[in-house]
Amino acid sequence: MSGDCFVLDTSALLAFMTGEDGADQVEKILLGKENRPFIPWAVLFEVYYITKQTRGEKEADRRFVLIKELPASILWQMEEPEVLTAARIKAQFRISFADSIIAATAFRLDAILVHKDPEYECLSGTVKLHSLLS
Repeated sequence: MSGDCFVLDTSALLAFMTGEDGADQVEKILLGKENRPFIPWAVLFEVYYITKQTRGEKEADRRFVLIKELPASILWQMEEPEVLTAARIKAQFRISFADSIIAATAFRLDAILVHKDPEYECLSGTVKLHSLLS
């Protein structure tokens, strides 16, 4: 996977932050010398609200800051073509709003979407996927 472009999904970042299976693969991507991985704004949104619901606001704030300090490029905006791609993905496949945005980002960048979310498997053939699931 050296030299490839990556988009990290919420599940991949949560695995990395909590030491779950696949954390070592995410760390390798983050520390890779070739390309900085991309993190769409929707990932920060999901990490924050999931963490706030399960661990409280203080931990959500801590994780938000941690993500911003990672050696990754955070994508804070979406252009019209990406919005339309996300809408088309959402209309065609049974995935969440945030996941459609994350997948559209990977599609636009021709990147590999790194995840632990079985919901993405329906996109095989549409988006390049790398599952961290064992």
